[in-house]
Amino acid sequence: MEWHIYKVFKNGKRAKAPLSSFTHKGSNVSAVEYFEANIKKNFNEKNRGLKYMVLRGDLPQERETEKNVSMADEALKKQTRILGRFLAEHRVQSKHRVVGGLIFAKATDWKWQWCALECATNNYIAGLSPRFDNPTDAQEWMNQQIQNLK
Repeated sequence: MEWHIYKVFKNGKRAKAPLSSFTHKGSNVSAVEYFEANIKKNFNEKNRGLKYMVLRGDLPQERETEKNVSMADEALKKQTRILGRFLAEHRVQSKHRVVGGLIFAKATDWKWQWCALECATNNYIAGLSPRFDNPTDAQEWMNQQIQNLK
């Protein structure tokens, strides 16, 4: 089985690309022990003092921050689809490009509302959702719309 060695920085994040790879049969614990005993000893003195992470080569190598970003991107795409549907249903017309967003403004009577906005200025064009007293309720409404999308 192939194992990848990643450098772990002082801030706790690991490198994007593996520093090296090795082949070893056995569990994760035995692979780490093998790395410490046989491979790390060949590093120069400076690199022996650094922290490393050993991951199986056949498993996803994605870092936690990359997972979080991809999940956020997926949620934003779904939110955009919902707002696009509401824009089409309300037949929102504007001479400028239109985007959707959650706002708290005078135009919404100082309530939170998902709205159609002019892209460059974020000027209010039309409300797309009910009005909410707090942003948490507005986000829950959006999450419910996304659930109904499926």
